[in-house]
Formats: sequence, C-alpha cells, structure tokens
Amino acid sequence: MSQKILILTAGYGDGHNAAARSVRDAIPLLEPNAKVEYLDLLAHTYGSLDTLLTKGYRGMVRHAPMLWTQVFNMFNNRMIFKQQMKGMGKLRNSMTSVLLDRRPDVIVSTYPVYSHILEQITPRLGANPGRLITVITDSISVCSAWYTTPSDVFVVANEQTAKVMVKAGVAPEKIKDLGFPVNPIFALNEMPLLRKPGVGQPAKVLYVINTGKALAGKEIEQLLGINGLTLTITTGRNAALKSKLEARLRGFGDRVKVLGWTDQMPQLLMSHHLLISKAGGAMVQEAIAARCPIIINQIIPGQEEGNALLIQQMGAGAIATNGETPKLVAEALADGALVWQEWRDNLEKKSRPDSALQLARFVLARCGRDARAVKHSATQTSLPEQKLSVAV
Repeated sequence: MSQKILILTAGYGDGHNAAARSVRDAIPLLEPNAKVEYLDLLAHTYGSLDTLLTKGYRGMVRHAPMLWTQVFNMFNNRMIFKQQMKGMGKLRNSMTSVLLDRRPDVIVSTYPVYSHILEQITPRLGANPGRLITVITDSISVCSAWYTTPSDVFVVANEQTAKVMVKAGVAPEKIKDLGFPVNPIFALNEMPLLRKPGVGQPAKVLYVINTGKALAGKEIEQLLGINGLTLTITTGRNAALKSKLEARLRGFGDRVKVLGWTDQMPQLLMSHHLLISKAGGAMVQEAIAARCPIIINQIIPGQEEGNALLIQQMGAGAIATNGETPKLVAEALADGALVWQEWRDNLEKKSRPDSALQLARFVLARCGRDARAVKHSATQTSLPEQKLSVAV
C-alpha cells in the first residue's frame, strides 16, 4: 500500500511555498510510489478573496513593512490569534472535507493556520486523522502561532530555533532539527564550488531586488565601481524596473546582466560568490544551502529579524544599513577576499543542502515505514529533467 501524504501551504510569503514544494519534490526521489498532494487550502477555500489578500500581503510587505509588523504582532498574540481561528468556519469545513476524502497518513503543514484548524476538527475525523508534521519556516524569531496548538512533530531549520521553541515551552522530544527544506537540486548538484574570487576568477555578485526601490540603480553603479566585480541582477516580475536598469547600465557591457523573473535561483546562488538580498526566509536558507555568503540589505521587522540574526550568528555575511552595501562588498573582497573566505568556511560547516531529502525520509517513516528501508539516496538519485544550467 502506497503512502498518502498531504502537504498544506499558503501564499503569504515565499518561504511557506518554497518549503512545501521542496518536500513535494523530494518525496518521489525516495519513494516513487508515494501519493503526494500539494495544496494551498486557503486559496482552495476562499478563491478570489484569498488572491486579493495575498496581493495585499505582498504590497504591505513591500511598501508598508511597519504596517505588516503590526499584523505580525497580532498573529503573535495568542489570545487574538485563537479568536481569529474561531471565525474560520469555511476553512474548517473545507479541511474536514479534504481530510475525509484523502485520508492521508501524514499531513505536512508549512503554514501555522492549518494546525489550529486541524485541532478544532479532529473529533470529526474519526480514529485516524493523519499524523501532523509542522514545518516552521521562521528562524529564531518564531511567531507563537506556530506552536500554540498541538503537532506530532515540529520541524525546525536550525539549532537556534529549536532552543527558542524549547524556551517557549515546547517539549524537546516534539522538535526535530532537520534543516529548512530547500530545493533537492542543491543536494543533487554536481557543480563544484566556486574558487575564491581573485586573479583569473572575477567576483560574481547576485543582487536580488525585492522592493524595486528607486535608489537601486545608484547602489548598483557603486557596486560596479569595484574592480574585478561582475553583477547579475534579478528584478522579479517588475518588467518596468528591468527595462529601466538595462538602459541605465548598458555602458557596463558584459560586467552586468539584468534578469526578470527566474526559476533558476538555486543555480544562480551556486554560481555566484556573494548574494545581496532582503532577509526572506527561503532566500536566506537557499543561500546557506548554496554556501553563498549574503549581505542583507532589507529586513522586514518581526518575521525576518530572526533570519538576519541567524546570518550574524553563523558568521555567514553582513547586514547593510544606510546604503552600506557597496562598502561591505568591497570589504569582503579586499585582501584576497579574506572576509569572504571566512564567511564561506562558516557556511561549509553549517550548510545542509540535503534538508528536503532528510525531511522526506522522515515523513515516509512517519507513514509507518522504516526510513532505513528507503533504497534511494541523495547521491544515488539523478534528475535528468532538472539538469543544472546557468546562463549568466
């Protein structure tokens, strides 16, 4: 009998979907016969209303981060959050219907709302509602909504977050430090790590623009003033910004390349020496998996503070304030890239590129199967349809 696994996610932040997709993609590599369903149950339940709310979330995070901080603090208030969950009758009915229809062996949740709803509907589900594995996508600054309701297991990204959970009152035996599940392609990668930038090896910097802020062009020109540096810029779905930067930077020739939206982020991270980005959960964790040091140029208060603190504690990069990014890049590359090498060495010690495969193995074991019986492994599995390619 094949294992049935239901993965629940939501579109409120890239980290939830990134973690869910990585688990979804990793499970078939270990057990091709497993039945895996990936579902945004909030979108499934509320349709166009959820689309409107996710757009509002992205706009708030991008243009009014302090307002989002207030919303985050409301989620972090146990009494207020519990009260909100009582009003989600439509989601309760939807989850009840889905679980009675699918009867999964394991439910993997990457969004905190679902465990609260599951707690409310468990009496309707009979004797075997499915084991719940909650994958916490925050690091260190963990919203209490994640752990104020029961879960069979809480999977965390690192030791620091596990300690925060224990301090908050979660039983240690309920916590598994398996790493943040990043794309399995990081584990299956056959690309050698880049050599230290220097003679014959230009420093390759990846600049991920999340906000489309007006000052990005000026900062980019300052970065290109650093000798021996080449730059790849991603602008997401902001086509206007892409065109504007291409025109502004045309004089720098092949030292700079501007990309729009891309699904090649793992490959880009593994083929660049340094990342400049906001402290988004998925981006920070993918940089760690790629062993690509990061300079953080924006932190959304609340949910991203822990990600930035993690990079500081690991000694894996720096936090830029008040336009410091070009200065920090120059310092990292100075004296034979001495600082950069220290960051890279620290990442080598902490990186877990096979985290999704480890979590997939754990999920399969929770389906009642001994993880040791799984025949495939990260080193034995190949993905010919996902061959690494870097067009930069």
